[in-house]
Amino acid sequence: MLLANIHNRIKEQAKVKNTPKWERRPREYIQERLFIRNKTKQVVPLRFNPIQELYWNDKTNRDIILKPRQLGFSTLTLARFFECVINEENVNAAVVAHDADSTQKLFQTVQLMYERLPEAKKEQLNNGKNRPKYGNRKEFYFIGVNSRISVGTAGSPGFGRGQTFNYVLCSEVAFWPNPEELMTGLLQAVPPDGEIVIESTANGVGNYYHQTYEDAKRGGNNWRAHFYAWFQHPEYLLPLAAGERLEYDEEEQQLVQRYGLSPEQIKWRRWKISEMPQTPDRSKEDQFRQEYPANDLEAFLMTGTPVFDSRKVMARIELLRVRYEDQRKAGEGPVRGSFVYQYTQERIVDSSIRFVPDPNGVCTIYKHPEPRRPYAMGGDTSEGGKDYSAGQMLDNITGEQVAVWHGHSDTDLYAKQMYCFGKHYGYALLGIEMNFDLHPIKELERLGYWRQYRRENLDDINEPEQTKHGFRTTKVTRPVIIAELVTVVRESIELINDLATLHEMLSFVRGPTGKPEAAAGKHDDLILSLAIAHQARGQQSMQMEPEVYYDPADDYEEAFGGTGY
Repeated sequence: MLLANIHNRIKEQAKVKNTPKWERRPREYIQERLFIRNKTKQVVPLRFNPIQELYWNDKTNRDIILKPRQLGFSTLTLARFFECVINEENVNAAVVAHDADSTQKLFQTVQLMYERLPEAKKEQLNNGKNRPKYGNRKEFYFIGVNSRISVGTAGSPGFGRGQTFNYVLCSEVAFWPNPEELMTGLLQAVPPDGEIVIESTANGVGNYYHQTYEDAKRGGNNWRAHFYAWFQHPEYLLPLAAGERLEYDEEEQQLVQRYGLSPEQIKWRRWKISEMPQTPDRSKEDQFRQEYPANDLEAFLMTGTPVFDSRKVMARIELLRVRYEDQRKAGEGPVRGSFVYQYTQERIVDSSIRFVPDPNGVCTIYKHPEPRRPYAMGGDTSEGGKDYSAGQMLDNITGEQVAVWHGHSDTDLYAKQMYCFGKHYGYALLGIEMNFDLHPIKELERLGYWRQYRRENLDDINEPEQTKHGFRTTKVTRPVIIAELVTVVRESIELINDLATLHEMLSFVRGPTGKPEAAAGKHDDLILSLAIAHQARGQQSMQMEPEVYYDPADDYEEAFGGTGY
């Protein structure tokens, strides 16, 4: 008997030794062993559709996905991370949805994947038991591999706090409340070798999701941007009836020419557009473009009420990006830097003023000053030092934006920079807002810079009107200058060359009361300074100065030097 037992043990050891080692193949495992409920409510294995195949082959450990609706990215990523949890030891995965209903649906997807696993696999995960330690509080913990997967709602108190996550799916981030704060916490919880996927349909421009995606496209962060168009999905088409022929309108013809769409895809598009709701500020076609975009530009339609034409602004951004990248490769294009000067006896020495190129500088020059050409500048100072100060320089003949100053600065230093800015551009007219701080205007006058925007002010009913420097933004003047800038964007957006200014325009919306203002957490200093610059143009010449001319500074100072503040 003892000899037989020894013989059997030797045979078992030989069998184990000769058994091929299990090779983990996540893709095959998901498609063969993980089940989902499809659109017809059937439980089927998760078979990759063509767009899921494209993404699988291009994924990284930091992905941000912009997509049309119902392409299956959240399901695919959920399956991918679930496979990691059940086949790896000591890992932690989290799925974060934008609302409670989506959270429940995603957890039901996890439940179904677990329930359809082979019984032997369940026992292995649960140390011989047929149920996990947790499985009823939107979390599965598998004691056999010491791994877990949790599903929660963005903003839920305590969710994920204090944990380390190896895999994180952030679903519909464009709809999260306070995504900046939530993502900061999640990113701190994921080690460098961990994986994070952000996926969402678009929900307007200027928000966290839009800016993160755009930065990823430019290589400005650690995310890889992925976009997938609606027509890449093979299900999005409708067969033509026998003998049916479609007559395309102008937009459909452009889609066919640009993307090679088939008549069946055009028919599906028409059908889907007919189902879309129409609102006073959004057509059925615009609703379709947001939900089923053909490109990432049209995906980011403003869902609120934009002040500026977001289509024109975004098209201008794309054009300038390409132009500046080509110029950069050729060693040309905009120059960033700062003004330096010599300060002697409490005065700036004009001959010492120089613009010094510096990639970390606060001024960007798009067109250098030309002799005899008049310029006008609008300035916006920071409120209480918590915002940026800005200066927008315009060619006063054409209205073109030629330079932008944008940075944090004490008011006296800001005034000195504006002095240099104006002198650099041929003694430009300076129109600086004076609502929150008169000091820059006072400082400019002390320095002897008298070519400033003049406003009429009635100090007393018995006193005559007095001319004072600086632009005052009021409930009367603000709508006027914003409306004028809206016209510039609509009719002459080619006059705007600064990408940061254009990006501010994307997040400048009409608030609940209809007031044009920056969206929550965004800035409007570049917009207001540009609007002031266009308003100030009327007080500056719009013609080239004659080749021989006197310096108007003397007469200007004599006329306005004692006007007060």
